[in-house]
Amino acid sequence: MVGAIPGDATMHDKPIGRGYVTLATTPDAPWLGSQGAGPHELRGHEFHYSSLDNLAPDVRFAYRVKRGHGVDGQHDGIVHRNVLASYAHLRSVGEDGWAGHFVDFVRSRRAAPGGLSSVQNPLELQHDQYHRPE
Repeated sequence: MVGAIPGDATMHDKPIGRGYVTLATTPDAPWLGSQGAGPHELRGHEFHYSSLDNLAPDVRFAYRVKRGHGVDGQHDGIVHRNVLASYAHLRSVGEDGWAGHFVDFVRSRRAAPGGLSSVQNPLELQHDQYHRPE
């Protein structure tokens, strides 16, 4: 739609993906692929009327779809440059731990030379903006 993904978005009259999803991470998953011990299973849901067509042949995916539709019925979570674009809305339940791994990933990038050090923590901004000491 805006050119962030190497492909074309097509809107449909009926949902393409709708319902619960179960995903397994791939080695291309930015914050879980390097955790070792094989793929991590993640759960969530999806609801979308769009499909992604004409994807670049070398597109990388963060997830293999075990239940649901995702991008193409087999994969979800396109990894392109600094973007992970996924139809799945993940839940952080049980022992999947993806949210903690995501936070650790962002912190490691923020602390890395040339990383995100100039970016302010949005949680600190919210806290400072809305929390007034008594």
